[in-house]
Amino acid sequence: MTESNEIKTYGVNILVTDKMNGQDVLLVGIKSAYRNKPQYLRSLKREYARCHKIEHPNIIKCIGERDFEDYGHCIVLEWEPARTLTDYMRENHDMEEKKNIIHQLADALSFLHANSLVHGAINPSCVFITNKDDQVKLLNIRLHFADMLSEPAELTKYRAPEAKDGTVVLDARTDVFSLGTILKELNINDEYSDVIEGSTNFVRNDRFPDIETFLEAFEHRRVTLRKKSRQNSGSHHNKRIAVLIAAIAAIVGIAVIFIFNRNQPSTEAQQPSKEVVDTIKRESTQMAEPTQTPDINQSAKYSGELEFLNELVPQMHVDLDKIYASDSDNAAIHAKVSRYYKGLRKALGNKTDEQFAAYDKEFADYVNKKNAGL
Repeated sequence: MTESNEIKTYGVNILVTDKMNGQDVLLVGIKSAYRNKPQYLRSLKREYARCHKIEHPNIIKCIGERDFEDYGHCIVLEWEPARTLTDYMRENHDMEEKKNIIHQLADALSFLHANSLVHGAINPSCVFITNKDDQVKLLNIRLHFADMLSEPAELTKYRAPEAKDGTVVLDARTDVFSLGTILKELNINDEYSDVIEGSTNFVRNDRFPDIETFLEAFEHRRVTLRKKSRQNSGSHHNKRIAVLIAAIAAIVGIAVIFIFNRNQPSTEAQQPSKEVVDTIKRESTQMAEPTQTPDINQSAKYSGELEFLNELVPQMHVDLDKIYASDSDNAAIHAKVSRYYKGLRKALGNKTDEQFAAYDKEFADYVNKKNAGL
């Protein structure tokens, strides 16, 4: 082997680029100071077992593992000339180029998660950008440190809190934290501040639950676009406020229905009067323009920003049918429906006001239909 070049690393592992049988390769091994400690060799072998079957254009592919005279036991990976994301950040790149990096890295992470893998230790030193096409190549082999104190602060900040203390099983939200921190360090202007906030919350339950939700926020930048619309168009701002009010009205309407039903004596039908339901619907409709709150029914084929309802609404109907069939006590049913509504709405993540209003209307309409049958 010739033309070897060591890449600067911290901690236990060594990274070396070289040629093997005429092919560019990357070797991941153990620094000489740690090679006599069996726990690091076991760790390296576990990483190979975890990663060697993964193939994705934005993940460096494992070729095999073997022993080398100079480096000891190493994982061998494919390689093409590249620099680390750390070096890329020092270069002069425009916003679109930086956004392209985020998209590629997100694609790699989404693929890992789809294969029940979590990286758990992403930082710019293990993300490589090819010299030729600026293609992201993630090193999926996790690099280890002798102890927590040996990991420099410049890398620690990319690690999610749960990945530092090791108290819980890591999941997609761990990598979302690292991706959000990279987005922040790329200095893409402040229009992505809400995406960063949704990714890097200390409490992982308050982060985006997965890469797909992160990308939805990243691509639509809902909060930022509202800010811009307020600056550029007062009338557009008023429309969005109207839709928000309509959404709140729908939620209040559902709450009124639940409270009304729960407080009815057991001898009554335990459903709101037709006048109450009609008033809720009428006030919600009057608060928003018809174009902002579509007239949606179960057979409609949604498109555009409401396309997500094509899958959500039928499943929601199935779930509600099960809830209404699960108990003979109307008060217990309404309590379950309320919990289901809150959980489902939270799971929707960062939807627009129009999307939430459409969802609320679908939910309220079907609940009213089910209540009428009690």
